[in-house]
Amino acid sequence: MQKKRHNYRISNLFQIMRISFMLWCLLFTTCIVFASNKSFGQKELDKIIHVDFKNISLKDALEQLQTKYLIPLAYSNEDNSLTSKINYSAHKQAKYVLKDILQTQNMTYEVRHDFVRLVRKTVVSKTIFSQQQREITGSISSADGELLAGVSVSLKEKPTVGTTTDINGKFILAVPNSGTLVFEMVGYKTIEVPINNQRSLNIVMEITEAGLDEVVVVGFGTQRKISLVGAQSTVEAKNLQVPVANLTNALAGRISGVVSVQRTGEPGFDDAGIWIRGISTFSQGLSEPLVLVDGAPRKMSNVDPEDIESFTVLKDAAATAVYGVRGANGVVIIKTKGGTPGKPKFSFRYYEGLTSLTTRPEFADGITYMRMSNEALTNRGAVERYSEETIAKTASGEDPYLYPNVNWMDAVYRDFGRQRRGNLNVNGGSDRVTYYVGTSYFDEKGLYQEDPAVNYNQQVGYKRYNMTSNINIQASNLTKIELGIQGYLANANYPGSGQRDIFEDIWMVTPVLHPKVFENGTVPDQRAGSLVNPYAQVTQTGYANQWRNQLFSNLRATQDLPFITKGLSATAMFSFDVYNYTSMRRTKRPDSFLAIGRDANGEMQYEQTYVGERFLSFSSPNQGERTIYIEGALNYKRIFGNHNTSGMLLFNKSDRVDTQAETLEESLPFRYMGLSGRATYSFKDRYFTEVNFGYNGAENFAPENRYGFFPSFGVAWALSEEPFMENIKNTFSLIKLRFSHGKVGNSKIMIGDEEKRFAYLSKITSATGYSFGKGRNNNFGGYNVDEYAVSVTWETAVKSNLGVDIQTVNNELNLQLDFFKERRSGIFLQRGSVPSYVGLQSQPTGNLGIIDNKGFDASLTWNKKFNDLFVQLRGNVTWNRNKIVENDQPTPLYPWLDERGMKVGRRLGLIALGLFESEDEIANGPLHPGTVKPGDIKFQDTNGDGKIDDFDEMPIGYGTIPEWVYGFGLSFTYKSFSISSLFQGVGNVDIMMSGEGVHPFSVSLSRGNLLSNIEDRWTIDNPRQDVFYPRLSDGSPNGNFSNSTWWLKNGKYLRLKDLQVAYQLPKNFVNSVNISNANIFFAGYNLLTWSPFKFWDVELGDGRGTRYPNVKTYSVGLNVNF
Repeated sequence: MQKKRHNYRISNLFQIMRISFMLWCLLFTTCIVFASNKSFGQKELDKIIHVDFKNISLKDALEQLQTKYLIPLAYSNEDNSLTSKINYSAHKQAKYVLKDILQTQNMTYEVRHDFVRLVRKTVVSKTIFSQQQREITGSISSADGELLAGVSVSLKEKPTVGTTTDINGKFILAVPNSGTLVFEMVGYKTIEVPINNQRSLNIVMEITEAGLDEVVVVGFGTQRKISLVGAQSTVEAKNLQVPVANLTNALAGRISGVVSVQRTGEPGFDDAGIWIRGISTFSQGLSEPLVLVDGAPRKMSNVDPEDIESFTVLKDAAATAVYGVRGANGVVIIKTKGGTPGKPKFSFRYYEGLTSLTTRPEFADGITYMRMSNEALTNRGAVERYSEETIAKTASGEDPYLYPNVNWMDAVYRDFGRQRRGNLNVNGGSDRVTYYVGTSYFDEKGLYQEDPAVNYNQQVGYKRYNMTSNINIQASNLTKIELGIQGYLANANYPGSGQRDIFEDIWMVTPVLHPKVFENGTVPDQRAGSLVNPYAQVTQTGYANQWRNQLFSNLRATQDLPFITKGLSATAMFSFDVYNYTSMRRTKRPDSFLAIGRDANGEMQYEQTYVGERFLSFSSPNQGERTIYIEGALNYKRIFGNHNTSGMLLFNKSDRVDTQAETLEESLPFRYMGLSGRATYSFKDRYFTEVNFGYNGAENFAPENRYGFFPSFGVAWALSEEPFMENIKNTFSLIKLRFSHGKVGNSKIMIGDEEKRFAYLSKITSATGYSFGKGRNNNFGGYNVDEYAVSVTWETAVKSNLGVDIQTVNNELNLQLDFFKERRSGIFLQRGSVPSYVGLQSQPTGNLGIIDNKGFDASLTWNKKFNDLFVQLRGNVTWNRNKIVENDQPTPLYPWLDERGMKVGRRLGLIALGLFESEDEIANGPLHPGTVKPGDIKFQDTNGDGKIDDFDEMPIGYGTIPEWVYGFGLSFTYKSFSISSLFQGVGNVDIMMSGEGVHPFSVSLSRGNLLSNIEDRWTIDNPRQDVFYPRLSDGSPNGNFSNSTWWLKNGKYLRLKDLQVAYQLPKNFVNSVNISNANIFFAGYNLLTWSPFKFWDVELGDGRGTRYPNVKTYSVGLNVNF
């Protein structure tokens, strides 16, 4: 059976490869055919048009050419010449009309890939040339080293003197000895440079930050940024290029509204938890956002940041209603890069890095452990376990095999791991066809110690190979075709034991139980039970090797339909994704021994505690998926004078199948189908309104409940465009208020961490357990309803959002602030109010839960240029708080035990009032569990019944999901040097410490390591109330280790998440080796952490410290463009 599946997967992979090859052949044949055709912009200019411009501004005339005749023009709205009035009437080709109206302003045009760009004419003043017989030359490039063709270069004092850069970004201009040169290009910031007798200039132009006319990504399309009414955030793709394997780990602190925490640093399994505006349901898994990569639902963790063009987060109902039953948790839209016209441009980036633990748990040594163990025994009247002779021999280190003193963190972990990444991409094309191809390689070697004696790789490691290719074809002036093929191949390796087992044992095994390995190379271990030697768990139990591969493909066609009506277009998309996972596990348990002493000759005597396996076992679990996604849409966009309208109607459908299914239920496809729509209207770019809807459903619900309607609306008001705000226009370019309200859904249903399907059907199983009669000692068999059918439907989220956008002139200061609230109802959960006497074998389920969530998020950026120094300050903050409104909990005996009104994930625990100081205090207080003595924790008797029990527990702390998430950073560039930093932090979050390694001797003296602060405990000689540990005692004969505020620790932190330092290599050097641009850089990740919690990495959120730790990274690299 395994062989058949393996052959099927190989055959399937070769079939995919053949299809991909045929697509590429077809694609490049098409490229050759279309490359020689006229561009979209040129064909529009060849049309004969009729115009009659009467005393209107040049800008109005250009807008008419765009809207009425669909001529794609690109120009700067800040050009003063656009306000000049013109009178012009003609019936001729559009190229001559454009030439005529532009020449009055000493302008002309250039035809680019799919648009027509307006530029100033190259005019050299003869008078100046005759007076000043000198020329200035220069080269102009973008910040990433791309040479910029078509940049307008003019003399500020006499704008008619000017030129444009050639295809290599070069220019020559006759100028006077003094004056100022102005460099302008659409999409880039205007630069002014004093001449000051200079003869050569090297200019670097920066991309203009989000402007009012910028086009931004929205659900199923794009819009002008000024017209947005919904709440959404973006992050520049270059800021995601940090030394991490997983894209999800690059998001924390960068985007307002996004809560991101990383719960493990294990290579290959280090996905961060991502929630947009926090948790609004009972399960963290149910709160994950929908992720779309190039329009198709996919995971973001394996997307290479180098291939990303834009990263957008949609947060409110106005932004996500078009996604219907998938939009309740927000949406992340990732668009990968495309090509630009011109000769091939290559980019190469490579770094080498070292990794280490962000926080290394510190344990007490063996001597301290033995003394504390003796103290715990004598505190309850028992005999000391370790003699002074044993302690002295352990301290001397004279026989570490018989008297071990092991630091298990050092035994299992090395100081440094390794990480490297390489990227190579190329883009280019013609006016008709553009392409982008990106490849990357990532390799991370983990931090486990290795045993050179074993003949297999037991080190944790992760390698990944990525490929992204996008080709855009302008097939005609009305037709555009886009093809994207992406994929990755990943290989991961792990020890035979799971990381959870390894860390449990590090915390559980005492430093004096046995050495990590005996002098003869055999494995030490205890007499009974499972293997608990942490070093052996890592090095002696075999290995697991995993292969994961996925192929993504997108084919999209866009057809303009002006012959039906101007502004109408149709789009169709087809996506086919294949995922395969193959794992090979080769494991065993080795022989183990225990030292019992040395003979007269000094030879160690051993007792064998386990007879191990001679050979590695074999297993090969596999997984696979196939997903088909189709989409078709009609889009409409027109401008009628001061009225701007647009609309969209879209149908989509997805079908996902488990290709390795082993049961009937697993084999049934996951299906989704729906209809979405949007209508927008604006007047004078001052008043905006938008209506969205999604009508869709999923296979998970009964036919009568399968589809739902999810509408939203939004309005916005640009106050800055009002006439009464004219006095502040020279300070604020934008002040806009936004409001939205709507309904979205969540079709995924879970009970705990288990996803449920087809809950509208009862599941019947055979079972025993039915008892009748007075004695009830019989046990009849029969059929049992394992899961009761319910009229299940989706969760519904009703959301409201109020926001404000403020932007100053020159885009120096930008503020976005949003307040939100949400009610999530119909949350699927098990009933808690059905009494046991009803006789049900399992609890029924239903759409019973209700949760409220509210908060705000904000982002602020400030940019300023001081001559050669450019400075940017940026920050964002998110706060949310949820509340359980209904969870079907039976009314408890006491109101503080009612979870309604509590935060999701908040704990119940006892209130610690301090430590008992005397026997009298114990005798006069409420009855505590166990044998209580001075130094034990004193708890609050909440219900006043004179005893401490579960009824005294109250809601304590905040839980493991932070309410406050924030990030701030500073970047500056000075000539060839640049530094960028990001600090990220969280607040209102806590950790409930627990487990053998935290609670000293809570089970027995044979189990449980001790933290290095163990001496900070209550003793008769040190009866302080502010000690970390209460009185030590063996086996927890009291309530000291109950969940309580004593063990609840503040989990807030501030972390230097990202630091990058770069140096741009001199131009004369890079030109001498025929490259365009190069820089060397240092990049650090998770470098510093400030937190009151010091015991292990605070971000793990784990009260036991038994997860693979997060890592910090130090890397150096090179970035080259050529």
